[in-house]
Amino acid sequence: MVSLAEVVAGLPETKKLYLDDSYKREAESHVLRWVKDAGRKGYVVVRETIMHPKSGAQPSDHGVLESAGTTFTVSKVMEYNGVIVHYGEISGGDFKEGDYVKLSLDWERRYKIMRTHTAGHIVDYAVVTVCGRSFQSQSAIHDVGHGFQEYLGEYSGDLEKRIEEVANEVVTSSKPVFAEYVSAHELNKRVFGAPNLGRLPRLDVYRIIVIEGINAIPCGGTHVKNTSEVGHIKIESIEQIGNCFKISYRVLDY
Repeated sequence: MVSLAEVVAGLPETKKLYLDDSYKREAESHVLRWVKDAGRKGYVVVRETIMHPKSGAQPSDHGVLESAGTTFTVSKVMEYNGVIVHYGEISGGDFKEGDYVKLSLDWERRYKIMRTHTAGHIVDYAVVTVCGRSFQSQSAIHDVGHGFQEYLGEYSGDLEKRIEEVANEVVTSSKPVFAEYVSAHELNKRVFGAPNLGRLPRLDVYRIIVIEGINAIPCGGTHVKNTSEVGHIKIESIEQIGNCFKISYRVLDY
């Protein structure tokens, strides 16, 4: 079995195009490394990518890398020491270092993840608004059309309907959503309504996702540009699990 440390050894950090443009569906790049795995499986590293790795609460993108006579179907994307590694199955000839490749994103999957991830930030706001206090998040998943948030603390009352109402008020208010980069010194001044500050790594620069007038949360994920794109947020359940409560939700089309 090949280790990611071996795959990325000596390579520069990958340029992450998705951080500046979540809507970019295609890109061109060049192969830096091709490492074969079992059968026709393998690992590809390119100079820049539109594909987001599995990271934090967000699952991996899927897509295709194409070169002359070669198609590589990406089933998993990972990050190691700042290098993005694409894993999948190749058909045609093997890649060679320096090969030109065209990257194409599985856009339907990505867009659902974007909608779900922005919905998660909206749910954070709705919880604070309805419960009248903030909670520290323990974990979260923003998957393809569905997700959950876990908060430290006790949940009491029958507030699912009200949390759903507040969340969808944000959706229909068409709030702009955008990314900003701030220094560690500026972080506490710029973020608000963020439930994850206690879990942040120490960095020189942080990327925050701002939903205008709602919250500003440190986040490396992909998001929609406007809350109106999210669709209807359906709160499916709220359950107490030990010292945390878990809110499961789904994103529906109008």
